[in-house]
Amino acid sequence: MGVPADAIRRVSICLYEGEINMVIHANGGDIDVLVYPDRIEMILKDTGKGIANIEQAMQAGWSTATEKVHSLGFGAGMGLPNMKTNSDEMKIDSTVGVGTTVYMTVKF
Repeated sequence: MGVPADAIRRVSICLYEGEINMVIHANGGDIDVLVYPDRIEMILKDTGKGIANIEQAMQAGWSTATEKVHSLGFGAGMGLPNMKTNSDEMKIDSTVGVGTTVYMTVKF
């Protein structure tokens, strides 16, 4: 498909961090990946508890993960910051008690 290796690396990081967040905080969700000649768009949607304070959740190291999740080596509070760092565009829509949808784009 001609996608540059660096773009694939960035997409992989975004999706890994996003899927871990969905498993930890929402017991799963759905991911759609759209590939275009100049970009990859990712839509991650769950029906979990939602994010009460997106600004706070974007701070490196901030986490609401349980002690059990931390003991497994996850939930270090780097998921959303890593997703932001590795995407060119990122938008989060979240409603407490309803769920979260994250939109990301990696351009190349």
